Amino acid sequence: MNDFPKMMWVSQNTLRFAFSEEISQESFLLVQHFNRFIRKILQHQIIETVPGYYTITVYLKGRQHVSYEKLLEQWQDYQREAASGSQLIGRELRVPICYDEEFAPDMERVMEHTNLSFEEIVSLHSGRSYAVHLVGFLPGFPYLGELDSRLHVPRLQKPRKLVDASSVGIGGRQTGIYPIDSPGGWNIIGRTPYRLFDVKSDEPTLFQVGDSVTFYAISKQEFHKLNQESV
Repeated sequence: MNDFPKMMWVSQNTLRFAFSEEISQESFLLVQHFNRFIRKILQHQIIETVPGYYTITVYLKGRQHVSYEKLLEQWQDYQREAASGSQLIGRELRVPICYDEEFAPDMERVMEHTNLSFEEIVSLHSGRSYAVHLVGFLPGFPYLGELDSRLHVPRLQKPRKLVDASSVGIGGRQTGIYPIDSPGGWNIIGRTPYRLFDVKSDEPTLFQVGDSVTFYAISKQEFHKLNQESV
């Protein structure tokens, strides 16, 4: 992918930087690296930045002059001076998941689609570290990538009207967790006892962009114990 993104004005006080349209760990790390750069360079001019898969939207304090050529020069200097940007900048989180059939209504479907056993799916799903690429769709919903290619399955043709809060789903190249009861079309293969969204908390969402997440399997008994402790 290109090292420096395209720059475009969305409105008089909103800029968008766009890299090539690619969803990958490489693009995620580059977007995070560039986001740190732009927040440093334009720190006195911005209200906030919103990184996406391959874009960064920058909200400015009123109409501002921003020079593409100047930014490109500063980016080159920043690249030489800063760390490589190859490491995740967030926290490392371990999240328990119960894959019991009570919490996994789509496990059979995933097994049929992938030709994998229950044990193999659990091992593959919990056997790697995921990056939080985005938080959105619902308050606190983390888009985690990337899944092992053997777990790539299409989303449901007809979304469910209700998916229980804390349900763990997979769809395409990603996995995610529903923070609240809501409709949803991902394949549900488990549930975590953790609460992902609490509006009364100082930090209402469990995950933040840039965090690194690892799942580990727990029994139904452990799930209920941890669930009671988190209330």
